[in-house]
This record gives sequence, structure tokens and C-alpha cells, in this order.
Amino acid sequence: MQKKSRKIRNLVIGSLAFIFLANYSYKLVHGDKKARQILNNHLDSIMHTENVVAHRGFSSLFPDNSKESIMSALNSPCVDMIEIDIQRTKNAKTILEHNSSIFLSDFLINIKDLDLDDLSEDFELAGYSLCNFDDFFHEDAIFLYKRYFQKNYVTTSLFLLEDFIAWYDFSKPLILDLKIDEVDTLWMQELNLIFLPYQDKIFFQSSCYPFLEKMQELYPNYKYLYIIDSKANLQNINNNFTGYTVKYSLLNYLEIDPEKMYFIYTINSSKTYLDLINQKNYQSNFYIITDNPDYICALNDSKKLRK
Repeated sequence: MQKKSRKIRNLVIGSLAFIFLANYSYKLVHGDKKARQILNNHLDSIMHTENVVAHRGFSSLFPDNSKESIMSALNSPCVDMIEIDIQRTKNAKTILEHNSSIFLSDFLINIKDLDLDDLSEDFELAGYSLCNFDDFFHEDAIFLYKRYFQKNYVTTSLFLLEDFIAWYDFSKPLILDLKIDEVDTLWMQELNLIFLPYQDKIFFQSSCYPFLEKMQELYPNYKYLYIIDSKANLQNINNNFTGYTVKYSLLNYLEIDPEKMYFIYTINSSKTYLDLINQKNYQSNFYIITDNPDYICALNDSKKLRK
């Protein structure tokens, strides 16, 4: 009797698991089809969602902070601003890179230990971060999966800031995420000299509160965004800053100031986007940071059409 009862229990559990997986698989397949349909309808329209920021360029299609990624964002009518990451090497060169360490010729090396003068002119950089894996639990997971994992992760040349400035046309404002954990006035001076002609197009963004505060004191004509990526950072709310770059899950902890700008990251899936629009008291001073600016734009158009 006990053996028979165990068989029945296992059969029930197995059946429920099968039903769940079958239902989830159908949901994912349907979500992929729906996402592609929404995007295709958007490509045929001229509608545009305002306040969209391309995260590290068009990073769902091209390597983060690469020339290809930034060029694609520049050419996209859905993109209002472009966010890039910059940091200094050992020999005081500024490069476009998000991670604190990179793979170079199959060796993992810290950016702070990287001396570009020791490298040959044709060196190459590989290794790019992928999307937030939380996105893969939503109904458009297959659509996102195809974008992130089927894009061409070819090895690409490292982008120096001096080369970037010579190439970028500044037709769209830039958010520069400063990867630093200490006050460095020499780097502040260097950045000011580089971006002085483009002050009205530049936002300096950092999670290092002392650095941001000091730079604003020395060079007050730029726009400054403090990154709130943990509850601990909430204590550093500074009314002198232009605004805040806020992790999506922390948005509810803020008291929204209509005079400030709020950049919400990283909004990639339909669920996260619709939650932000419908449940987070979305306002005109909110800006959406996304790896998928065309898809977010399309989702907004779809929402408008349904109304």
C-alpha cells in the first residue's frame, strides 16, 4: 500500500511538473512572437518614446561601450541620450570600459594595472558583460535571449577616450559613468579640459559620492548624477546634484523631487517596463536606461495604441 501511494504521489508531482513546464514553454514561445510583432509594428511607425537612454550604447546588439554600439545608438531615432563607462589605466589613459578587470590576450588584468604603453598598437580587447539574467524569467525571455546571445561578440579594439571624442558628433547628450572609488582631482581637470566645449551635452555620473561632490564644487557648469545602487546610498541625497541614477528596485525608497532628473536602470523586459509605467508613478522627469531602446520604444507605442 505504501509503495502504491508513493507511485501515485510521484505520478501527480511529475504530471504537475510537466504541465508547468509545458505552460511555461508555451508562454515563452508566445512571448517571443509577441515581442517580435510589437517591434516590427514599431519599425513601421514614426512614433517615438521620449527619455530613452541607450545603456553603454545599443548594448543588446553590440559589445558594451564599443564604437559599433554607440554608433547604432546615435543612429536610432528611439535614443535620446547615450550612457558610456569610463575609467583610468595605470598610465593615466582614459578608456571606455565598464568592468574593473578585462581579458587581454587570454589574461585577466585589472584596469588599474593596465599600462597601454606596454602594448602593441594592434592589441585587442575581448570580454563583454551580458544582460541582467532577471530578464530571462519574463515572457519575452526568448526574444531577449536571441538578442544577447546571438549578437556578434567579435574581439574589438579598445576605445580610448581621446579617440572617442575625436569621433563622436555630440548630436545626443552623453552620460559618462565614472568608474572610480576615490577623489582624483587630476582626472577631474583632465575631464574638464576634454569636455569643456560640450558642457551642455554632458552628465557626469558616479557612485563615488566624494568624487562627484568635489567635481561639482570645482566645475559647477556640468550636470551631475549620483548613482543609488544600494539602500546605503540613500543617505547621500544631495539637492545640488542634477539628479539620480536609480536601480529599479530602489525607486520606491525615493521621495521624487519634480525639479530633479531620475534615470532608472536597467529596464529591458516588457514586464519591468510596464511595472515602471503602471505602478511606479512614472513621471516626465523619469528617464529609462535600457539595453533595448527600440524595444522599449515599441512597447510604449503598443501601450498607446491599446489605449
